[in-house]
Amino acid sequence: MTVARPGSNELQPPASGHDIELHNVTLRFPRPDGKGTLPVYENFTLDIERGSFTVLLGPSGCGKSTLLNLIDGLLTPTSADSVKVLGRDVRTDPDVTRHTAYVFQSARLLKWKTLRGNVEFGLKGLGVQPRERWDELMKKYFGIVGLTDFTKYYPHQVSGGMQQRAAIVRAWVNEPQILLMDEPFSHLDEITAAELRRELITLWSRDEQRRTVVFVTHDISEAVQLGSRIIMLTPRPAEICFEQIVDLPWPRTDADERSFEIEKRLRLVFAERAGVKA
Repeated sequence: MTVARPGSNELQPPASGHDIELHNVTLRFPRPDGKGTLPVYENFTLDIERGSFTVLLGPSGCGKSTLLNLIDGLLTPTSADSVKVLGRDVRTDPDVTRHTAYVFQSARLLKWKTLRGNVEFGLKGLGVQPRERWDELMKKYFGIVGLTDFTKYYPHQVSGGMQQRAAIVRAWVNEPQILLMDEPFSHLDEITAAELRRELITLWSRDEQRRTVVFVTHDISEAVQLGSRIIMLTPRPAEICFEQIVDLPWPRTDADERSFEIEKRLRLVFAERAGVKA
């Protein structure tokens, strides 16, 4: 059983210690020509521990983003023994996803609202934070990502990197227990992306009780810089072909010899098992 902590919006994790439990998940999409189905997952199983920074690494089109959508209840599997978030099956208890947040590839900010207005919209929509905390929360998270002086600006008045910072604030301000991130830095230049990776790790690591992050990428270097656990997927129907625990302190850089060795190993495995030249 999963229960709320006294005086908190958070749910206690199940006894297993896993915030996410996907067991024997099968997902097939109908083919456009009506001839059968396209298998994305077949009896797929993955458990994700609370407080981990798990990176899903795999070739384009293997179903990484689809997996996030299953976790967030945006897709229903064809069949599954369980699709549990914080001990609750999202198919029968979709309200549990109020304790998750999603950061997409693009910022998806409302153009007619300021950066602050976009974050307020997220607070109002989810409804997990009391209104009296809104100012405190926005001040805290806008400050951490360096947007304190830009809260009254509209999205078109700031850079793409600043828009993505605001999108991260919109997700984090609700203080979710689980953060789902779908290649959030893939469209940014490398300098900006590197800055945002550092800021993300700062956000994640500063909390005494770390939130659970599931981060999708096809960039091996990014995976090594961020992840505490890297899950490598094959082309669909996707299977886990390799796992890598990265027990190195943050922040990490390409210049770190230990990071570089892990990256080399992953590139070899990526080519051998995922069928991709990396």
